[in-house]
Amino acid sequence: MKHKVIFKNKKFRPFSNVRKAPIFLAAKQVCLTLQKSGYDAYIVGGAVRDLLLNPNKIPKDIDIATSAKPEEVRNLFKNSIFVGQTFGVCLINLMGQHFEVTSFRKEGRYLDKRRPENIQLGTFKDDSNRRDFTINSIYFNPLQQFIIDPHLGMIDLKQKLIRCVGSAEDRLQEDALRILRMIRFAANLNFTLDIVSLTAARNHSAGLLELSKERIILEFQKVKRGKFYIFCEHLENIIDLTEIIFPNGSYKFSKYNLHSKNQLAISKLKLDTHLPFFNLLKFFLFKNRVNKESFSNILTAIDQWPITSEDKKICSLFLKCIFFKELYSKEIDIELYDFLFYELITQIDLISKQSSRIILITLSVFINDNLLKETLYKMIDGISKSNITSIKSNDVVLLVENSQLDKKYISVIIKYIQYIYIKKGQAPKLENLLQFKADLFKEYFAIGNINV
Repeated sequence: MKHKVIFKNKKFRPFSNVRKAPIFLAAKQVCLTLQKSGYDAYIVGGAVRDLLLNPNKIPKDIDIATSAKPEEVRNLFKNSIFVGQTFGVCLINLMGQHFEVTSFRKEGRYLDKRRPENIQLGTFKDDSNRRDFTINSIYFNPLQQFIIDPHLGMIDLKQKLIRCVGSAEDRLQEDALRILRMIRFAANLNFTLDIVSLTAARNHSAGLLELSKERIILEFQKVKRGKFYIFCEHLENIIDLTEIIFPNGSYKFSKYNLHSKNQLAISKLKLDTHLPFFNLLKFFLFKNRVNKESFSNILTAIDQWPITSEDKKICSLFLKCIFFKELYSKEIDIELYDFLFYELITQIDLISKQSSRIILITLSVFINDNLLKETLYKMIDGISKSNITSIKSNDVVLLVENSQLDKKYISVIIKYIQYIYIKKGQAPKLENLLQFKADLFKEYFAIGNINV
């Protein structure tokens, strides 16, 4: 529910459940202590932005800005500690809640596109001018219950607009991470980008290539589930994703004709997982045409990113699935090639139980294969939902019959399911293909010795 009154005047009260929440009561007490000592103190930043959008939602964290110097904050709150003395930041523990209390400050020039060359204590105006976006530069006094909005951020909230504070060119040139923050806010909040800020982002997009992979991944992790496709569209509108994934710029990819992509495929692609780099990779593969040589380059690039082992494995398996089904289909015996593919998607299911269904659904966007679309997918989908650890041949037959699928696949599917789950063997090498087939038939069809 939206609190429409805030767009008519600058009085504001969060809903009662927020006002009674421990984190809000503690933040109010911090502001009270500072104000009683003669200092200004306001809740500022994301907490105010989110409360204005939804006064009924309790903030997860609250930042406080004050005119008090760091030493004065320390004197008022004995259990406070400096967490960024250079930046004038104190961490206060009050009533079991933690708050970052930052003194009003002004910043010098950004020389390395990351940190200002110097930081000085400043005024309220200095503090508001240094902030990145207007919607993050709204100050709330929880005692008098009024809003101070020096950069008209409330108007931008009403218009669902992301706009830089002051000069967009200056803000985004100072720290390229703000470009990622800008499009993350736009994706998460379903806002649009101010055209001036978008133009500035394009002008200074080269700064993204100077960011560390760690900082980029942290931003990816903050994108809400279901919003990564939108995030990537904004990012691609600013910089070629190839330059992000391959910072050396040594690989070139041709773009797909977007008119050939249907809405059903896009809807499947929007099913995000908890794995940020995988979400980026599937968007990239959706927009860029790859060949055999580029697959190995992508795998090499993935290894260079500081992502979780699960994220890295899923990306690798996802690529290999496409690799086998699309690129080597004419060079590998059909039965072995289906077996190798099935083993790969089984590994995906085992590694990422909570996301395997989404990953496999996304895989159908990239592979034009009836066996995958009609049979294997439905089977894996059922496994993911029921958490079955083994598969029986009869279950597969019933699945195919009940779903009225093409029965010509039943025999091949059953052979490979049994081989994987009972035999638990490794995928055979190509040169051992004939022996593999012989062993398979001997084991499960009891036909005795056969001549290869």
